[in-house]
Amino acid sequence: MLPRMSRPGITLYQFPISHYCEKTRWNLDAKGIPYVIENLIPGPHRFVTKRLTKGGRGTVPVLVDRGTVVTDSTDIALHLERAHLSAPSLIPAEGPERERVLELETYFDEVAGKHVRRWVYATLFASGADIKPLMFGAFPLPLRLVGTALLPVIKVAIRRQYALMPDKVEESRVKIQEGLDRLEREIQGDPSRYLVGSSLSIADIAAASLYSPLVAAEGSPYTVRPAEDVPKALAELRASVLARPAGQWVLRRYREDRRRPARGFNSHAEAANG
Repeated sequence: MLPRMSRPGITLYQFPISHYCEKTRWNLDAKGIPYVIENLIPGPHRFVTKRLTKGGRGTVPVLVDRGTVVTDSTDIALHLERAHLSAPSLIPAEGPERERVLELETYFDEVAGKHVRRWVYATLFASGADIKPLMFGAFPLPLRLVGTALLPVIKVAIRRQYALMPDKVEESRVKIQEGLDRLEREIQGDPSRYLVGSSLSIADIAAASLYSPLVAAEGSPYTVRPAEDVPKALAELRASVLARPAGQWVLRRYREDRRRPARGFNSHAEAANG
């Protein structure tokens, strides 16, 4: 049995596979804020999120910070800045740099977040790839079995919710390239640069985390596992992105800035250890 730690006052309800949840984890870790992870299975997760939000949004991430419930990864990032003033700031206090950070965070949240998600899911589904390890690998065995049983229903819901239709998937492919072009303009083609100023901001975290499924950076949830069969279309896009300054920028942000302070415990791991 592992020694018990003092339980943090913050709980993150999430999907391990979600790049929006990776964005929120990165925000928390960059600020050095301890938190508990509650992994949810898509579909049944709504029973939890609807209860937490009193019938509001059914999406993740959901952050419960000492009784305050916050949804949406951008709103969570802004909440953390307001509520944890002693933690390192990820948004300039005022002026043009603050406005630019907020504008870029919003841009990449929409363009990278929405369109990467749609294109990657469509590509994985079309290839027939086994996505169970990616979706449920972080869960204990009983929940992995539940997730596997629900996977056909989950796929139907994803196809409907994210509009995985050929014209929409092609639109997302184009938008992904537009976003990468914008990223390279902002960093002036230099992977060592931050998007705004000389330090990490929520804009960098948004862009790096939301593009990470395309890059499979070491330390991201999308690192390629041994013997994993990567669909050809995904492998080709990944190679083309990594050949660009934008892809190298994502790798560099993960290598240099994706630090993980001790964050309390995963509730599933805690239960497994008694």
